[in-house]
Amino acid sequence: MDRKPVDYGQYSILVIEDQPFVRRTIMQILSQIGFRSIAEADNGETGMRECIRATPDVIVCDIDMKPVSGLQFLADLRASAEVRNRRTPVVFLTNHTESEIVKKAMSLGVNGFVVKPPSFGALKERVDRLLAGR
Repeated sequence: MDRKPVDYGQYSILVIEDQPFVRRTIMQILSQIGFRSIAEADNGETGMRECIRATPDVIVCDIDMKPVSGLQFLADLRASAEVRNRRTPVVFLTNHTESEIVKKAMSLGVNGFVVKPPSFGALKERVDRLLAGR
């Protein structure tokens, strides 16, 4: 059964990544995929402010950030009374394979993982899966 192609232009996406080069690279890939509304944040704290200001359809977030990590951001997002959609799908960017971090992320309600540095194909496939259910 073929899925109809996703119209990425109708969705907004938020990239939370503390390394500017990596963040720009991810945003460039998302733009190539077809997203037109791409917001950015440099850590979990600014990411949360962006989620309150706007309502992204998908969030791509690094796990290892300071002062607010991706895990803390996800916990805050899922518990927030200020954001309009606490269930916004979150994809973690990670080079972690440690099961404790993966288990913690799963218990907080992460929707998927993409290995850093993300490839066009890996990022597109993960985002496609999340948007297919909408």
